[in-house]
Order: sequence, then C-alpha cells, then structure tokens
Amino acid sequence: MRLKNWKNLFFCILLASSGGSWCCIKVDAAESANTDIWHSKNLANTQVTYQLCQKLEQEVINFLCKQSSESQSLDSQMPLNVAQQTPATTQTPSATEQPGDTQKQNDPPQLESQPSVLPTSPLDSKEQLLNAPQINQSQRLQRLIQLLRSPKQPPESESDRELGLWVRLRPLEQQPLPPTEQSVPKFKPIGYLLGRVGYFQTSNIFSSNDSPIEDGLIISGLTLASAYFPLGSKTYLNGSIDGNLIRYINQSEYNYNQVRFNLSIYQQFSQRMYGEVSYSNQQLFYASNSHSLDSFKAGDRFLNENSLQLSLGRRDPLTPKLTLDSFYELSVNFADPLSRDRIINSFWISLNYYLQKPLQVGIDYQASFSDFTQRDREDQFHRLFGHLNYRISDTTNMNVEAGVSLGSSTAENIDFDGWFFSINYNLQLGRF
Repeated sequence: MRLKNWKNLFFCILLASSGGSWCCIKVDAAESANTDIWHSKNLANTQVTYQLCQKLEQEVINFLCKQSSESQSLDSQMPLNVAQQTPATTQTPSATEQPGDTQKQNDPPQLESQPSVLPTSPLDSKEQLLNAPQINQSQRLQRLIQLLRSPKQPPESESDRELGLWVRLRPLEQQPLPPTEQSVPKFKPIGYLLGRVGYFQTSNIFSSNDSPIEDGLIISGLTLASAYFPLGSKTYLNGSIDGNLIRYINQSEYNYNQVRFNLSIYQQFSQRMYGEVSYSNQQLFYASNSHSLDSFKAGDRFLNENSLQLSLGRRDPLTPKLTLDSFYELSVNFADPLSRDRIINSFWISLNYYLQKPLQVGIDYQASFSDFTQRDREDQFHRLFGHLNYRISDTTNMNVEAGVSLGSSTAENIDFDGWFFSINYNLQLGRF
C-alpha cells in the first residue's frame, strides 16, 4: 500500500516537474469497482497524498518561477551591465596620459613671436656697401688741411724782373713723413668671427590665445661670416654659419639649439638701392629632455627648414642726420615636418636718427604674412617698436629694442598680441 502511495507521490512530482496537468488525485479504477472498503481507505490515503502533492506542487511552482524570473532578470540585465562596463574599458586616460596632451607636448613650441621671425637688422651687414649719411664736416676739413700742406710756387719779385733774372727758389728737401694709415695699404680681411649674447622678454612667449605665458630667452652664439667677395663691379658673394644656444628662463623644458647656414648674392642697383638672392638652412634641436617619458629627448631635431629668399632694400637720406630704410623679402620655405612649409612676405620700415656718430635711435615697423602650403593656416604678424644702437668701439656695439606685437592666425589657439623687450651685445672676436 505504501509502495503504491509512493508511486502516486512520484507520479505527482513528475506531473509537476513536466508542466502537465496539476491534478494529483490518483484513483485506481479497478480496485474502486471491487470493494468500497478499499475505496474508503484509498480515499483517505489519497486525500493525504493530495495534500502532500499540493504542498510539493506549490514548492515546485515557486522554485520554477523563481528560476524563470532570475533567468529573465539576468538576461535583461546582461546588456546593461556590458554597456556600463564598456566605457570603463575605453575611458579617457588621465590628464597626464591624454592623447591630446601628449600630442601637445610632442608638438614643437610656436616660435613666430621670437626674434627669428624677421632679420634683426637687414641693413647692418651692408653698411660697408651703402653710403652712410653725412653727420659732420670732417671730410671737408681733411681736404682743406691737405691743400694747405701742399707746396706752392712763390711769386716773382719786381727786382728780379728789372734785372732780367729769373730766380727760381729751390725747395728744401723734406724729410720723409712717417707712414700713416693712408700710405700703408689696409689689411682686407676675408672673414670675421662674431660673438653675441642677448636677452629677449615677451608677454606671450608661445603665441597662445587661451593662456599666454610671459617668459624670457637668453640667446648666445657665434657667427663665422665671410666678407663680400666681388663677383663684378656691383655684385658680391657672401656666406655665413651661425650657432646659437636659446634658453628659456622658466620653460626650460623647451630649450633648444640653432644651427643656420646662409649663402647670398648681393647686387647693388644704385647708390641707395640693392637686391639680394639667398639660400639658408636652419635646424633646431631640443636641448633638454621632456618631462613626459614618451615625448622628445635632448638632441632630437624638431625643425629642418630650407629657405629661398629674394629681398630688396633701400636707404633714403631725408636730412644729414635722418634716414629712412625700407626692406622687402619674399621667402619660400621647405621644412621637415611638412606642416611648416610656407611662403612668407615680409616688410620692414625703419626711421633712423643719428644723435651723434656712435649713437643712433629710431622707430621701426615690421609686417609678416605667412601662407602655409601643406595645411589650412594663414598668419599675419605685426611689430611696432623703438630701437637704440650704440657703437661702443670699432668691434663692439649694443642694441636695445622695445615695443608691441600684434597679429592673428586662422589656426586655433594662435595669437601674437603682446609686448616685448630685447637687449643684445655684439663683439667682433677676430678677422682673417
């Protein structure tokens, strides 16, 4: 009997687990037809079994429903959890590792507002070929002295004429004068070695629009320059090699060194006007290691620029002490990286006044228009400043400049507005 009850119970569990009909009443039809006693006993046992089946049924249903709800909940939450975890794996790096910041650190600093934009003084090296203004009467006095020193024939006396005698006085033999600078042929050097040291301060050292940085540069270097070798009556050849050390006062991470080669042909069209065709190569190298491990190192070259230049210059004396210098240059630059390829049109006007022979003051205006050929960028740069040049001796001079810079660019975050000040000391170390 109990075996049959267990079979009935097992049958109920199978029905519940198989999802079939949830009726757990088991009635043996053959036994119920034979006797009522067995029917009553079976009915009592069936009722007990039914209660157990109901209980098991409810537990099975609850278990299956719980499993089904958990499975559905897991399936519904799985994409959300994956979506929430995906940004975590592709999250933007920290500020020290952002690609933009790394690229910014790897990019070379903007040098447009620094002194290498235009030649510091396009006419200084050509002073020997252009006529300087007359600031005193020293040459006239020298000529008068030479005339007074020259021997003259004495006039004939009336007594000599009456006697009919022609007396010619014999000049006394003059002792040879000691050799002077004019009598001794001057030494004509073929080259010069020049040294310089300077300081440049500006309110926007990197030409930034968002966060301009005020800083200064200490520039020291040497120049080995040749004299102007004549190729014709008014045509000259000149070459030079420059080496400079450029050091920032605060932004020492971007310290760099400069090497520059230049070769030019100078043509004098008139007493006041000249032209020049030149080729130059400029290379810039980092002098310090970057603070970032994946950025530049000391000795890395960040610019190799070849330039072809065509320039015209003119000097017009307005008064004996006042001159107007004008200068134009067209420069075509081919650089590595290619993003620095550009065409530059530069203008310079300088009004100079000679207070006395070694001292000159003036006011200058510079303009530069750059068109980058390998990317969409155009710059315009203006500079208005005053200058003072003092020639300490034949081999040394000093230059002071102060003014403002103005300009803009089509590139983002580039702006040239600011003020600047510079002082430079130049020394001729030797000539050969």
